Amino acid sequence: MPELFRDTTVLITGASRGIGAAFARLLAARGARLLLVARHAADLEAVAAAARQLGARADILPCDLADPAIPARLAGQLEARGLVVDHLINNAGVGPQGRFADLPVERHLPVIDVNIRAVTELTGRLLPGMIARRRGGVLNVASTAAWQGLMWLPVYSASKAFVVTWSEAVWVSLRGSGVRCCCVSPGPVDTPFFDANDLTARPPAWLMQSAETVAERALRAYARDDCHLLPFLPFRLAAWSTRLVPRALAARFGARYAAPPR
Repeated sequence: MPELFRDTTVLITGASRGIGAAFARLLAARGARLLLVARHAADLEAVAAAARQLGARADILPCDLADPAIPARLAGQLEARGLVVDHLINNAGVGPQGRFADLPVERHLPVIDVNIRAVTELTGRLLPGMIARRRGGVLNVASTAAWQGLMWLPVYSASKAFVVTWSEAVWVSLRGSGVRCCCVSPGPVDTPFFDANDLTARPPAWLMQSAETVAERALRAYARDDCHLLPFLPFRLAAWSTRLVPRALAARFGARYAAPPR
């Protein structure tokens, strides 16, 4: 696997913390050049500095993917600087807690912009070049939330369902092209995501994976050219079980996940 990334350029969104920062550390050790995208420049610079200590070249591209104009602008910056992206990791994601009708629509729309629009547009702008060069690919971070509608994370779970289904379609379309598309659906991960999205409910520690474990397993699946990965056995079984029951029943079970404390 190290040779897959050595001397290639990897763009990682949501790279300032959590799984994105773990991807950066692992790929720096594998000899990749890193392009790190997230909102906060100071946090990105800390991740870039750690990557440089491992011998990698790392550049930061601070921007907010909730702005619909950003993906096109970002692609333009890459082109203007002569940067060719070999591997794209769509990791950025947001998901506020609350029943759909209880939150203002202004809280829901950025979830679509970050989790769906930016993922789709960045891939759409960078994938044709990968296909022309017959190398590289896209690694999408979804969630086990994708496998049923979650009452307390309604747009988030729907957005991740899009990522899973769309990734499967892209993976099939790339057969024989030399280009990969892999989707990983982690269960809960011990990252700042909960605090960043004001999630008052979180799973117990024994159900939480580390960001490093998820990133390592995702990179292995990507290197194998897997279509999809559910890296954590308990949530893999839970996700599979949703395909054995009516969708309405799966949604009822999902109503317990991320419910705020009473």
